[in-house]
Amino acid sequence: MILNKLHFQKKIENIYQILWNENLKITSLQKMTFKSFKEKEVVKFYNSTFKNFPLEIENSSEEVGISIISTELFDVYYDLTTHNRRVTPEKERNIFENRKNFEPKNHTEIIDDFIDEFMHCLIYQYDEFLKNTMEQHYFVGINDEVKILLSILNRYKSVLKDKTKQIDIFWSIKLTKQISDLILEMLIEFIEQRLNLLTISIENINLDNQLNYVENEIFKIDWNGTQQELGELILELESKKWIAEIKNGERKKFANSITKIFNLTKTKKNKHSDSSNSFYQLLKGEYENKLRTYPFLEKENYEKKFSGIIKKKEK
Repeated sequence: MILNKLHFQKKIENIYQILWNENLKITSLQKMTFKSFKEKEVVKFYNSTFKNFPLEIENSSEEVGISIISTELFDVYYDLTTHNRRVTPEKERNIFENRKNFEPKNHTEIIDDFIDEFMHCLIYQYDEFLKNTMEQHYFVGINDEVKILLSILNRYKSVLKDKTKQIDIFWSIKLTKQISDLILEMLIEFIEQRLNLLTISIENINLDNQLNYVENEIFKIDWNGTQQELGELILELESKKWIAEIKNGERKKFANSITKIFNLTKTKKNKHSDSSNSFYQLLKGEYENKLRTYPFLEKENYEKKFSGIIKKKEK
């Protein structure tokens, strides 16, 4: 039984290592973009991307392609849904202006975000995932989850064996055959375990009344500052050599570790906001020409609190 994303951590880390290989070719993927930012249209695209079993087959690829719409999706979607903010005319102008200078190689981390969001929805929002899949035209009139999952499973295993084909996981992002297959392997394992639950027979269960339980709950420390201040502290500790450099491809994992140690409840803007994801967005900053910057540190209204930390002396 798959209870959380940690079950797939090894495969996800393998994907991150592939993505941050300097020899990986990253191209601009030409896809339809948002002409307006209406909530209905954005939510529909989000659901089709992250809450749906991908089934389209394409020729195998050795390069990665990133489209501009993929880099805009999260920002716009969470503004419209989580923060209940409309996309202002000023923000629209900034988005359209950024499209003129789009460099796909500066947005490798968006693929990390897509994979993380996809697996999150699969595991924690499977009811919506299945509902959206069953509404697709190819499953019209079929309401049997087992039949649908078996059909998808057969398709995935066939593609996995074919070196010339791969599943188009994300319409707005092109992946290599190697990365696509790693995601496919995770989907296959999830489907197989789901089918086991749906078809299990009570006669085959060993009803043992003993339960082995390991306590692994981490005691969280309440953070009394803002997320920006915690982000500044981490970045200062890194720059002053008190903690190891946060490497590309490990930033998401690092952010998750910090939010497991620190309780950021007091920093949430509303009860529906995801403090772990918003902290990661801060720590991710912006990556351009192999240089990472942090816009929140440069804002006029942000007062630095930890710049006085002394640099660690080299031994």
